[in-house]
Amino acid sequence: MSLRVPLLAVLALGGALGAVNSRPADVPAPKASEFAFHRDHVIGTSLDLCVVAPDESTAEGAELTALNEIERLRKIFSTYDATSEISKLNGTREPVKVSAEMAEVLTAYEVWQRKSGGAFNGQVGELVRVWKDGEKANRVPDAVALDRIVADLSEPGWKLDATTNTVTRLTDQPLNLNAIGKGYIIQKASDAVRKEHPTVSALLVNLGGDILAWGETSWAVGVQDPANHFDNAAPIAGLRLKNQAVATSGGYQRFYTIDGKRYSHIFDPRTGRPAGGVASATVVANDNDTANALATTLCVLKPEDGLKLVASVPGAECLIVAPDGKQHHSAGLKLFEVTPVRALVPQEKKDEPKAMAWPEGYQVTVAVELPKVNAKQYRKPYTAIWIEDDKGKAVKTLAVWGSAPKYLKDLNDWWKIGKDDADLVKAVTRATRGPGKYDLAWDGKDDKGTALPQGTYTVRVEVHREFGAHLRQSGKIECKDKPATTKFEKNAETAETVVEFKEVKKK
Repeated sequence: MSLRVPLLAVLALGGALGAVNSRPADVPAPKASEFAFHRDHVIGTSLDLCVVAPDESTAEGAELTALNEIERLRKIFSTYDATSEISKLNGTREPVKVSAEMAEVLTAYEVWQRKSGGAFNGQVGELVRVWKDGEKANRVPDAVALDRIVADLSEPGWKLDATTNTVTRLTDQPLNLNAIGKGYIIQKASDAVRKEHPTVSALLVNLGGDILAWGETSWAVGVQDPANHFDNAAPIAGLRLKNQAVATSGGYQRFYTIDGKRYSHIFDPRTGRPAGGVASATVVANDNDTANALATTLCVLKPEDGLKLVASVPGAECLIVAPDGKQHHSAGLKLFEVTPVRALVPQEKKDEPKAMAWPEGYQVTVAVELPKVNAKQYRKPYTAIWIEDDKGKAVKTLAVWGSAPKYLKDLNDWWKIGKDDADLVKAVTRATRGPGKYDLAWDGKDDKGTALPQGTYTVRVEVHREFGAHLRQSGKIECKDKPATTKFEKNAETAETVVEFKEVKKK
């Protein structure tokens, strides 16, 4: 699936590629095409997969291979599954026979804990629990309890015996290997596709904002702005990836709220407190394990210390965004400016009565949730979300989602106004978010960038799932001189949609 937003220039570079294997000069290479897939509710987040393959059947086989490998590894690393390997390991202090995958990830944690000076740790399970409990009680965790956990975290957490393939936990702190685990899963899923489908010539795997680019295609990927992380917001910068990985961490997407204050879900293992000195950290590396470990670590360290650590890792580069928006990047990081796909078209002046101007500092937000559907081979449905004025004229397309542009015409209502707009977004690296949840924003301008007046606007949501229902949601929102809220009732394809007109709080 590709996210389609008119003013976002994050495009894949290059056209279709032929197979990489050599062949006689007089035998033409089969034409390869790009196939895109999207699924929500994959190990607690979303999966986007772009496959360059000779035909649709091969691409669909690659998607199934990736999903099967992800599910296999989920059963090893998921702390939410009581039957997983890590859950069994967390349930005892006795030696436990472990898989080769578990041993590899634990070894990687040992390496990064040493490199980071303790800023990276695989035993943060109890910290997560304590801060979750604190949020429920609306009370910051007790300092004595946090200090006790920190004392444990400073000690080795496990013993790995390579001769018996067993792991023995050495403290009571439960393991939580998500910081490297997700990157490891991405890497393994890519490896499985390449092994089982040799005619696939390029892949872009995006698991919740952590991305792997493999093959001959050069992919352009946006970097999400932590201060403006709506799904249709312009990235703060762009990256070009070829046989590289990128990961972004930050506390802006997931956090704990206690007494009205937000606390990052990323912890400093040396203090037991949430890390707050960095808004987001994006790391480009040769593999996903390194990218994920560094991105998490950079959110804990001071920017200057993080830059020193990245400089010591071959092939690694980074972009660190401070809470005030200041950017720090490594010397070798190559960024490109993200510019609008469409040039703004000057509007002709007309002798018409001037309407009241859009209130300064206000915007419309649309919170859409695509719930988990128990259907075989379920993919994200084709979805269009757009704005109409009080005369029923479409003025702004916020987003269109679909795994194949040729099927977007099935969105009959939107297709009438959007068929001539073919700007597609490839991928954005971002902090991991929950599955199926999407937040969009509208600043009161139309698709050409022209400011619109105050008034009553209609927000429309159209959903059409393959082999499923074709459903619609819509409602009016007053965009005038005071905040307003409207909600659309849930249906078989969409949970309750919340639309708000409100003032944007300045950071």
